[in-house]
Amino acid sequence: MSASAPTALEQAISAGGIKSVNFFNGRLLTGEDLSSEQDANAIARMRIGQTIGSGVACGLDLAESTSASTNERPVLTVEAGLALSRSGRVLELPVRTDLALTRDPITGATTSGLVFSDCTPLQPGTYTAGAGVYLLTIGPSQTREGRAPTSGLGNVGATCASAYLVEGVQFRLIQLTIPPDIASAQPLLQRNRLAHLAFGTADTRRLEYGTSPFTANAQVYGLLDDLRAVACFGDDEVPLAILSWTSADGLRYVDLWAVRRRITAPSSEMRWPTLLGDRRRSEAEARFLQFEQQVEDMLQTVDPLSATLAADAFEYLPPVGLLPIAGTGSLRGFDPNAFFGSQASTDLAPLEARSLASLLFESLDHEPIAVGTTERIQRYLLWDNTQAVANGVADQLVLVFAKQTLPYCGTARFGQARWGISRFAPRVI
Repeated sequence: MSASAPTALEQAISAGGIKSVNFFNGRLLTGEDLSSEQDANAIARMRIGQTIGSGVACGLDLAESTSASTNERPVLTVEAGLALSRSGRVLELPVRTDLALTRDPITGATTSGLVFSDCTPLQPGTYTAGAGVYLLTIGPSQTREGRAPTSGLGNVGATCASAYLVEGVQFRLIQLTIPPDIASAQPLLQRNRLAHLAFGTADTRRLEYGTSPFTANAQVYGLLDDLRAVACFGDDEVPLAILSWTSADGLRYVDLWAVRRRITAPSSEMRWPTLLGDRRRSEAEARFLQFEQQVEDMLQTVDPLSATLAADAFEYLPPVGLLPIAGTGSLRGFDPNAFFGSQASTDLAPLEARSLASLLFESLDHEPIAVGTTERIQRYLLWDNTQAVANGVADQLVLVFAKQTLPYCGTARFGQARWGISRFAPRVI
């Protein structure tokens, strides 16, 4: 059987093109024609959206409502915001909204738990009655408003005669089946492990570029891609958070950055996505933000914080992070000498604030730090912050830590740091 003839230059290729109504004088227009024109415009807008990327553009922060939430009937407060789905749909929540995760019980009945969509298990695991880990997404919805006047229908109102179709959004909760080692972990450690399951930190598909760079093509990796593959949620939806709930304890945590990403551009180069794609950078930013959000939550809820070690709450750390520490003038925080254990540098060097941003941005191209390994961690005291606390201007000391693969950035300070190795230390010290 002969192959079809190749397409000639300047020959129109219309397969898959957008069909719009051809208007001309004398044409009889129907409601279907006008609907088709609306559909064509919607498809065109979605294709523009697909070229921009997907993720959260702004807002849509969420937290447990302090006034309306209870253990049995949790409520989240979602801030107004804007997101863009993979399919190119613009999802806008125009006002702050209190989101009930349970439905009002039927008269005479009781609420049995959160309202969620079931998800096909990805791997061996079990559901736990009265407890679970859930993915919260935002997606499109449409409602009808008003009644439009009609004619030619015998003065009987048409069932489709709504005046307006209103584009809106809806939230969906998806219960996840997770591996036993994550399900059985304490909430703090479970939270971090779930986040890095979503990042694909240890996913061999993502890491294949290191072993076989000329054949690796990791377009799909991590928890979210696996959930899409089994239709747990679709390309119209944008992930917002992972949350853990038990009927006894209520919401144990709400983790935004485990699954939320900024608007991430699609990769124009399909061969090197894990090296050059924008997804690599957006996930690196999310790793940093996930760690910092978890630390901030721990600062409010864990007591005593100074007794908490990295291994108690984290399987992975970002290559650079900021850690609140206890000390003179700083009553709350982690113990800077105990938190990292044997991975900590013996040197606690001063770091100027003007060097922090460049260190952080350079770290985005580095892999996370595995806790409990032989990988060393360089510790810094943020010099400007140290002086502010000493002078009573600030009340929280901050430690900056960095992966051993990053250049040493300590600054020489008389009586504080050794002059001979300032900025030139060959290794973690």
